[in-house]
Amino acid sequence: MPDGKATTMERQLRSRQRVDAVDPNDTPLKIRMRRISAGTRTGLQELSKSRTATVGGIMIVFLFIVCLLTPVLATHDPIKPDYRDRLAPMSSEHYFGTDKFGRDIYSRVLYGGQRTIAMSVAAVIFGLSLGIPFGILAGYFGGRVDGLAMRFVDGLLAFPGLLLYLLIVTLAREWKLEGFWNDAILVFALGFAFMPEVARLARGTALVEARKEYVEASKVVGEGSFSVAMRQILPNCVSPLIVNSTVRLGYMILIIAALSFLGLGTPPPTPDWGADLSVARDHMQTHPMIAVFPGLAICFAVLAFNLFGDGLRDVLDPRLADR
Repeated sequence: MPDGKATTMERQLRSRQRVDAVDPNDTPLKIRMRRISAGTRTGLQELSKSRTATVGGIMIVFLFIVCLLTPVLATHDPIKPDYRDRLAPMSSEHYFGTDKFGRDIYSRVLYGGQRTIAMSVAAVIFGLSLGIPFGILAGYFGGRVDGLAMRFVDGLLAFPGLLLYLLIVTLAREWKLEGFWNDAILVFALGFAFMPEVARLARGTALVEARKEYVEASKVVGEGSFSVAMRQILPNCVSPLIVNSTVRLGYMILIIAALSFLGLGTPPPTPDWGADLSVARDHMQTHPMIAVFPGLAICFAVLAFNLFGDGLRDVLDPRLADR
């Protein structure tokens, strides 16, 4: 084993031994919190060694801070039009200028990012909540259960994701859903389309883990099948799921922007990066800056999650970093 890997393993072993050192006054909660704290520190140290993960992480932190502080940072109402100030250039009053309705582009980019990031995170969480139990249980039980579950997943994967988005969003329009419910339907469509990919990934990892000794030991002590799958196998399957979910967030942002660009997202005048790009098409030659800032926001967000996901993959699977 190379000296670098041996040193890393020895350092992690010494750290785990210090964490597991039991004090007579320690409670189970204190021991668990100490392990979580030590694991967090170790994870941050490993991430800091990857430049890609560090740059992506800084960009993501910046993105989330801006989204949280949007009500403070925004200078104008993003919805209110001002027809006397249409297509205004960048100025101290309008940092990014205004669109053809006189709405402040800077404020719309901020509020559009807040909405897009929130929907992307919600869609990924929804997809994980559906796909992880489905895949873990299929891989754990195997046999006929696994065969039936994977045929169902194959059927979902055979259906193009974009058509699923268009179908569900069109139904939402027919039902005249607006505001929160329109966004909820879009989150459902994105998350449901993400579920088969998560299920396949979780199932593949669970098939390997289900044959290991710790699973047999859990069965011997009388632990139930569902408990073994969710409490013993699942924690050992999270690494590829975390990497996949991080990269998927960037894809979700692109899909939401694309649907809004096509007029299938949240109806105007709700701030949205894709919708603002669509509005800017009519003035690309005379006022190109109207499209630049929403486009840069999309690129920044997608690049942040892709960089962090690639760096995270290198950290969690060092074999890939050596190639």
